[in-house]
Amino acid sequence: MNVKQILYYTLTILALSACKSDPPSVSRLATAEARMKNIQLSATVQQSKLYQQLPSASGIELVGNSYYVVGDDSPFLYELDEQYNLIQRHALFDTADFATGRIPKALKPDLEGMAHFKYGRDEMLLLLGSGASTARNRAFLVNITDGMKVQELDFSRLYTFLKQVLRIEAEGILNLEGLSMSDTYTFMMQRGLETGTNMLLRFDTNDFKGFLMNNDEIPPVAVYHFALPDMGGDMAGFSGAYAHENRLFFTASVESTQSAIEDGEVQGSMLGMIDLNALPYATDATNPLQVPTVQLTNPDGSVYKGKAESLVVKGRTGDTYNMVVVSDDDLGGSELLEVQLEVRD
Repeated sequence: MNVKQILYYTLTILALSACKSDPPSVSRLATAEARMKNIQLSATVQQSKLYQQLPSASGIELVGNSYYVVGDDSPFLYELDEQYNLIQRHALFDTADFATGRIPKALKPDLEGMAHFKYGRDEMLLLLGSGASTARNRAFLVNITDGMKVQELDFSRLYTFLKQVLRIEAEGILNLEGLSMSDTYTFMMQRGLETGTNMLLRFDTNDFKGFLMNNDEIPPVAVYHFALPDMGGDMAGFSGAYAHENRLFFTASVESTQSAIEDGEVQGSMLGMIDLNALPYATDATNPLQVPTVQLTNPDGSVYKGKAESLVVKGRTGDTYNMVVVSDDDLGGSELLEVQLEVRD
């Protein structure tokens, strides 16, 4: 074993150690769960807009006055103005496989997460493949400040490391569906399948930027476990994340599939919120922490049946958060929703 391999596996062991901590006492855990259960959410679509030429929206970010949307089977990054008009699309990679309007499932990089961060004076976007197959181990850095310059990254090493941390051995189980970067922490969300919990992966943002921008070693990661509701016997799974004011807001959907690659019938979508102060109570995989969620509803009170994939927080008035959510219909179209999320605790 060479020096580089020794260093890599040493870091892996350190990261695994970082994931472990003394479990909170039963009383403290009960208090945290009670606090989470006392939070009541309501989420109502205020207006929506359909995009036929923007396939399979999977991530959204707001930078300045522009919204950026990525689709999981498209080679483009789509730019919208403040009124949600599609004004430009930026090629991320070769568009040859997009001839039919959607990249074939076996070939697509499955870009399921996107996050905005600053590096020096530059405004950057990181677009993340889900890691569910070799083709999905790709990521892309977009420098908005530098004329939308694109750099492709191979995340195979990072995803191999995460599989070791999460004790994943089979292909198609790693399924990263949410990404958010704050000044302090970087969060990835592992979408749970029928046999596993939904998990939150947390890195130190400065360390993660060093890995991204300077090819530093993979930073240690902490892992947290969460319980989400089910519908019709199918468990809800994380699909998008956005950190705001010491809270991590997320989208989740209920889909009748046990595969990270194959689609299934969508039962509905949810919005939820994780109080980041409660993370110490979410370290036990056998007792995942329940967090507040609510079904997304239409203005008439009916259940929204689309597959919510990502969100951003535009602003807050009192206990009400104004959000923009993107949704994928699995048929080649996308929907953008203005949503009001009310938080009562």
